[in-house]
Amino acid sequence: MKNETMDAALPVIAEMEISTISDGDLEAAFRRVVSEHKDAVVSIHQSMVDATDAYRKYLDESYEPLEDVAKKDRATLNKAEKNIADKYASLKEAYEKPLENVESNIKSIRNAIKKASGIVDGAVKNHEEKQKKAKREEIQKYFDNKKFELVPLDRIFDQKWLNKGTKMKDIHTEIDAAIARIYQDIEVLERIPDHGTAAKAFYLEHLDMGAALRQVDTLKENVAKLAREQADREARVTQEQCEQNDKTERQEKVDASKETRSQGFVDEALGLPEGTTAAQAKSEIIECTLTFKGTKEQLLKLREYMTAQGIPYRKALVLASYDDARQVACNKGIAEDIHSILYVPNAA
Repeated sequence: MKNETMDAALPVIAEMEISTISDGDLEAAFRRVVSEHKDAVVSIHQSMVDATDAYRKYLDESYEPLEDVAKKDRATLNKAEKNIADKYASLKEAYEKPLENVESNIKSIRNAIKKASGIVDGAVKNHEEKQKKAKREEIQKYFDNKKFELVPLDRIFDQKWLNKGTKMKDIHTEIDAAIARIYQDIEVLERIPDHGTAAKAFYLEHLDMGAALRQVDTLKENVAKLAREQADREARVTQEQCEQNDKTERQEKVDASKETRSQGFVDEALGLPEGTTAAQAKSEIIECTLTFKGTKEQLLKLREYMTAQGIPYRKALVLASYDDARQVACNKGIAEDIHSILYVPNAA
């Protein structure tokens, strides 16, 4: 079927005609041109004679040309040259006319050969593509048998493997080496503390060990930056809270001083000994819930101070919701009522 298509598309090049006229006809045509253009040949010859007559006297070094005569001679020479050019053009056209058919046929033959070359080139490329496809399938089959699923074959595929000169044995060796290299790189990255998992994910995406290691350095730098930022933020919050606590404590001292004066007024109004009301207020037991934040050493010293001052305390859990608190109480076997803690900003 393919040969029939080619036969229909192209003529048999060897059987194409170079010219539809015979050698005898071509020779007769040239003779006819000479016969039909005798006048042109005669005219050219006459122009040659005229030109010779016009310039011959100038070869004599003793000749002194007159201006009018020289202008006339120059005009004769120019006219002779133009006439010869015009007659030659008519002769050339007449001589070349029998060749037009030859030129047309030659163009047809060349086009036919170019078209045939294109068909052959297409057939060669089609055959090569089939070979490459079959080789690609064979390579894929070998790769699949390796049971290697970290990356697909396309990630390690080398187009040169499809070249006709590349042997399957060499391709198998390169595939095995690529798989071994990936396994080895993964094992190295697994030994990196903290960021091994992220490094392996990055490596599988890019298959670049150097880039993966640089990514680890970047992750370490970012973690360090975040740690510094968190520490600075917590320090700022602590400082701000301490400053607010100091302000609150100063205000409480002012309020306590005012309250002491008021208690003195009460004692005076009731006729009680001075300091009676203040003593009663001082001896009153008040329960206050506070949360503290600091280092372990600081909190231990705080507990020791409270114990030394006779201030009892209990451990408490700060939970996000009532349901969480109830679940924890159930798990720990705590029978007490569940209370909530409300943080009051900037207040003790």
